Amino acid sequence: MKLFKPLFIIALFFLCACDPIKYLTVPVDYNPKLAFKPDSTIILIVNQSNLIARGFTGRKLKSLQAGAISAAKYAGVQLGRLPHVKVINIVDSTLSITSTDSIKILATKYQSDYVLALNDFGADIAITAIDNASAYYGSKVEVDFTLYISENGLSKKLKGIANAPQPQNLYLGFMASLVIRPTVGNSKGSIISSAEEATQIALQDYLPYTETYIRPVYNNKPLQPAVSEIFANHFDKAYSLLAPLLKDADPKLASKAAYNLAVVYEAQGDIDIAIDMAQQSLDKDKNDFAASLLTQLKQE
Repeated sequence: MKLFKPLFIIALFFLCACDPIKYLTVPVDYNPKLAFKPDSTIILIVNQSNLIARGFTGRKLKSLQAGAISAAKYAGVQLGRLPHVKVINIVDSTLSITSTDSIKILATKYQSDYVLALNDFGADIAITAIDNASAYYGSKVEVDFTLYISENGLSKKLKGIANAPQPQNLYLGFMASLVIRPTVGNSKGSIISSAEEATQIALQDYLPYTETYIRPVYNNKPLQPAVSEIFANHFDKAYSLLAPLLKDADPKLASKAAYNLAVVYEAQGDIDIAIDMAQQSLDKDKNDFAASLLTQLKQE
């Protein structure tokens, strides 16, 4: 008992010394890492995956075919949203596309700048865990695309893999689990959704994307009115409340105000100004949140 009281006091001291913190979800939009032609661009999408030739039949074949077609169509939808890009999708056709010569002929026929070919599609469902008489399964979908550049004949492989959990099953033992389990054939919906996710991953360098960050925000009493405005998405009002605090006589408060402003500017997509505010926060006082934010902002 003699040890408990001092330890309790120390713990209470640290609890009291900690700054009140709230957490803000900040989505940040990024431009694609790679780009197609800067002017009008035509992309032809074809399907080279021959699942019948690989020996698939019945419900499994239908599920795989649905996944492959969905992957190719999803690629067309996503690429078609890019500026100056027109997509021609012939994945439903019965054309025989067996070689790069076939690709070149189609590119000429459709006058396309690029051809995106789905070369292969695969899916499997395997047991991932057994716990308390329950069996847990997961699906794995792989897409294999090639992007051909019509102008110079160069090509680039684009691959994507997506995993998704399957519904929980009662575990009846090893032998029974080989029979009573989810299969590719009876998981068509899951295969299709995973195919789209895998395609998104395969094309990620060419598509805009959003990263979501969880940012701590100082919520000390002098900052609370501004923080309320931040969480209400009233960023202009938050700025008007935080800006005067940048010149406060207390360097710790001024540093926290500058840090909160850095988060505000990041949330608005003004990364350069956010970097400046995070640096101001560090200049005014030691601030671990600002140091961490500054490092991340310089990578955005």
